[in-house]
Amino acid sequence: MYFDFKGFIMKFIQSKKAVCVFLALFAFFSVSLHSQGATAAASDAEKKEAVAKSDEDSPSDMTGWRVTDFQPYIKALAELEKLSDEYSENLLKMAIDEYSTGLDILSDMEVEVNKLKAVFAKKNNLNERWYWQEIDRKNQEKRQISYLKYEAKVKSITYFTRAINHMDDIQSVKIKADTAYTNAQIKLFQAYVSTQYDIQNLLPCIPVLERYVQINEKTKNDVWAYNYMASCYGFMEASTAKSRIISEEEKLKWKQKKNRSLLTAAELKYGIDTPQYKHLKETVELDEKKSASINDFR
Repeated sequence: MYFDFKGFIMKFIQSKKAVCVFLALFAFFSVSLHSQGATAAASDAEKKEAVAKSDEDSPSDMTGWRVTDFQPYIKALAELEKLSDEYSENLLKMAIDEYSTGLDILSDMEVEVNKLKAVFAKKNNLNERWYWQEIDRKNQEKRQISYLKYEAKVKSITYFTRAINHMDDIQSVKIKADTAYTNAQIKLFQAYVSTQYDIQNLLPCIPVLERYVQINEKTKNDVWAYNYMASCYGFMEASTAKSRIISEEEKLKWKQKKNRSLLTAAELKYGIDTPQYKHLKETVELDEKKSASINDFR
C-alpha cells in the first residue's frame, strides 16, 4: 500500500490546525526572547547598581583609586592619622586587653599556687627520719612555688609593657582627657610596678613611678607610690655606692631622691607633726650631712 506523504503535508498546511500550531510556536518563541531580554536588562541594572555602591563605599574621593593597601611614604601623613579619636580609641582598647591578659596570668598563677600548697599539706612524708630531711623538703617546696610565681610574673610583665606602649602612642587630646584613659593608666602602672618589684627588677619601676605621681592629685598623694619609690631609689643608691665609674653627684642624687620619697611617704601616712615623721626627718638629715662630710673630705 502506498502512502502519499507529500500530499498529506500539503493538506495539513492548508488546514486550520496547521495555522493554530504555527501561531502557538511563534508566541512561545516571542515570549522566550522577551524573557531573555528582560533578564539581561535586569542583570545590567544590578551590575550598574553594584558599581555605584562600590564607588560610594570607596574610601577615596576619586572612585578610580584603590587605596585599601596604601602605606604613606611620608611619615607626616601617617602621623596625622594617629591624631584621630578613632585611632586612639583602638589603642586604648588594645592596652586594656593586654592589661587584662596580664592580670589573668597572675590570677591563674595564684590559683595554681593554692592548689600546690594544698597538695603539699596533704602529704604524710612518712619516709622522713631526720629533721634535715623536713627542712630540705620545705625548701624544695618553696623553690617550686617561687618558680611558679616568677614565671607567671615575667610573662605578665610582657603584656603590661605592651599595654604601656599602646597608651604612650595615644595622641588624641579628647581620649587623654577622658577618665577611662586616666583610670586605665593608673591601674596599669600599679600592676606593672608591683609585679616588677616582686621579681626584684627595680630599675624599670623608677620612670613609671615618676610618671605615676604626676597623673593627678590622687596619685600625687598615694603613699604606696612613695614607698616603692624610696625602695627603688635606695636600690640605685646601694648599686652605685661602690662604683668608681659613677660620679659622686650621681650617687648623691639617688640618696636625695630616696630621702625625699621617705619623708613624703611618712608625711602622707602619719602627718608632719607626728613623732614618726620628726624621727625620720632627723635620720634623713644626719644621713645627708654624713654624705656631705665625706664628699668634702674627698
